[in-house]
Amino acid sequence: MENEDKSPRKTWDLMIGIALVLFGGLRLYNRLQAQAEWDFRVMITILFIGYGGYLIYKHFQNPSKD
Repeated sequence: MENEDKSPRKTWDLMIGIALVLFGGLRLYNRLQAQAEWDFRVMITILFIGYGGYLIYKHFQNPSKD
């Protein structure tokens, strides 16, 4: 039962990680093009990109045991 829950969760973590990195990168690029100052929103966006990168890294570090 527990093995059935891990595979979809792992897939969702990968998709969420990719989305966070892509959309966060685009948002960061657009924000820095519009205004060149670093405020708390830029820092929060970088944190989301980092968390997305962590999810992607975690997905590929732990191979599935199927």
